[in-house]
Amino acid sequence: MIALTGATGFLGSHIADTLLDRGYRVRASTRVTSSLRWLDGKPIETRQTDLTDTDDCCEFLADTAGLIHCAGAVSAPSRIIYQTANVTSTACLLEAAASAWEKQQDIKGFVLISSLAAHGPAGLDNPALETDPSLPITEYGRSKLAAEELLSSGEWPFRTAVLRPPSLYGPRDREFLPLIKLAIHGWTGRLGSRMTGLSLVDGRDAATAAVALLETASARGTFFVDDGRTGYDWSALAEALEKMAGRRIRTLRLPLVWLKILSFLAGTSRAARSPVLNRDRIHDLETDGWVCDGSRLAAATGFRAQRDAARGFAETLDFYREEGWL
Repeated sequence: MIALTGATGFLGSHIADTLLDRGYRVRASTRVTSSLRWLDGKPIETRQTDLTDTDDCCEFLADTAGLIHCAGAVSAPSRIIYQTANVTSTACLLEAAASAWEKQQDIKGFVLISSLAAHGPAGLDNPALETDPSLPITEYGRSKLAAEELLSSGEWPFRTAVLRPPSLYGPRDREFLPLIKLAIHGWTGRLGSRMTGLSLVDGRDAATAAVALLETASARGTFFVDDGRTGYDWSALAEALEKMAGRRIRTLRLPLVWLKILSFLAGTSRAARSPVLNRDRIHDLETDGWVCDGSRLAAATGFRAQRDAARGFAETLDFYREEGWL
């Protein structure tokens, strides 16, 4: 039995599927407000769990043999929400794991799903490596780094590992939907002029990477993941979108000042919930890029992504059409 937080979300639901495919039983934490759409009909045990309560987390982890902690806040209106969702939850789960797993010998470990944001920006000419100093530039990134440091600073009686995905997309993800809609009408957008490129990973491949970390007993510390390509520049991104859409794609350049104005007009709370107007996301665009090198993960676990951007985009488009999202 593997415990999984965040299983009702985009990446977490793919991790749940991957665990089931690998023959594990899955216990998923939920909240009262959680939608179980991606879990319905699957042999998954669900348990409403307060991830900021150590005792509740201890009950959640009882009789499990490992944990993938995927839950957290990606967009939030305040620092305290990021800290509670990303840092406090990790602290409670670590303490609970130390108690719940105390007498077990077959523990696979504690895998934290973090983010490239915990490292900070990195352009195509200098992709992020695990040996780099971490210099996050957003509240989200700083909260993810703080959660990572809880794993590395404690002498935990079990193995810990951190997965840092870059930008994710794929079936079940709604944040990528506006880009797909533009592309099928022949357009894509370039926001600002400074960013040179970014790394991309399909959520299904990121899920496989997370489970590979769980299963590799020698894998400790921090790992980036990529799709086999160390970043896409704007022309490569447009090419992948053209293959997906089967038509020429024109790039519309948009100054970031317009997004900043729209974010201001939307107000703090509304902007924080938007994948486009969130002020942390706008800050992300004022950098050289978000590129990482996943070769350490490949060497440690044998992981290889099954999809480059062109294939992943095409499969995502098929999913959107099947779901009636377009």
